[in-house]
Amino acid sequence: MIFEDKIIKILKKIFSEPALLITLPIALLIYPCILLISPFILFRFGFFHSDRLGHFAVNTEIFFCEEKYFKRINIPTFDFYYFPTKPCNLHLAKMISIKVNIFPKFLIRPFCLISRSFDFLSPHVTGRSSNSDYDTNHVLDKVKLQLGLSRQEIQKGNKVLKKLKLNHKKIICVGVRDNSYLKKKYTKQDFRYHDHRNDKIEKYIPGIKFLLKKGYTVFRMGSITNKKLNIKHKNFLDYSNNKIKSDFMDVYIAYNCKLFISNNTGLDALGVMFRKPILHIGSLPLGAISTFSDRYYNTFSNYFSLKKKRNLKLSEIFDLNLQYLWKKKDFQKNKIRIVHPSKLEILKYFSETISIIESKKRNKKDIILEKKFKVQFSKYIIKKKDGDKNYHNKIKTKVLSSFLNFNKHFLG
Repeated sequence: MIFEDKIIKILKKIFSEPALLITLPIALLIYPCILLISPFILFRFGFFHSDRLGHFAVNTEIFFCEEKYFKRINIPTFDFYYFPTKPCNLHLAKMISIKVNIFPKFLIRPFCLISRSFDFLSPHVTGRSSNSDYDTNHVLDKVKLQLGLSRQEIQKGNKVLKKLKLNHKKIICVGVRDNSYLKKKYTKQDFRYHDHRNDKIEKYIPGIKFLLKKGYTVFRMGSITNKKLNIKHKNFLDYSNNKIKSDFMDVYIAYNCKLFISNNTGLDALGVMFRKPILHIGSLPLGAISTFSDRYYNTFSNYFSLKKKRNLKLSEIFDLNLQYLWKKKDFQKNKIRIVHPSKLEILKYFSETISIIESKKRNKKDIILEKKFKVQFSKYIIKKKDGDKNYHNKIKTKVLSSFLNFNKHFLG
């Protein structure tokens, strides 16, 4: 970004935040002093993405892990953080506030804005993970949990579930994306461009019943959901429509679960943060799937070509440059219809994942099939980059053989 563009960007922020008209000039007067003492004492300014759970949880945990793993600063350092919005999860905000000092936005915002506006001030920037919510340095596998629950908090959550006579030792979370949360939470924004990522919770019922038969306690997760899920079983709870739902319980349940199943929603971010196995149903877009840990169990949605009248192979998706499409209109423009996994496929994905987790073993044929995917995928992500973005390092994810067997066209 050229200098003029940065100035224009700053001016737009000033006019959108009138308080900066007062606080920014004061910060500009103080900043030379900060620079003067920086060889001896370093002041850093930053914020945590507090508006959306996915970034609030994962970006923050990755940042803390990277700080620990790549620690290079050898002089006294003072960090000043703030939340730019009301936190989407107040208990997670509390956990972060225990680890670092959080200051009022109006105090830290101008210093943060100055630090992030010019490259030479980058040593004064903090709170930012190296690659957003993509753990391409694999620090979540290398560094112990930075944001956890205390023993008292765990006991508190256990008591809540005990009152409901739910087993807290074998919890599986199921979160299925629909349009209700974004529609009701952000009434002034149009998120219909995400509609192709939504799915029907009813398709997950056979899989949930399978988990219940296996003795697991299943929580249907979500802050706001379109439909209640009426499954009558002593170990099932539609938590998204239950009175125990709270910011604390969101965190506790994810912390205590054995597996988090989702169709790529922000809901599973807490599971990622707590190093839980994650089963992704119908991952999208193909080029930006989560590959940075073997705790991921990936399956994909099909790219159905309206021109060819069939589902596309992995190679075709990359050759046609469809792998990094995020918005519904872009799929429509390219005459592509996203086909999510069927009810039967989802059941098989649940079954295979549980089998791997419980036995800790995999069939040799399944491993060979997965390796075939990884070879093809690795070749294409090196050859076909998404500009200067990087979503991958080592391809560590598991890819379910049930997906590859259901979709034999996929690898060609």
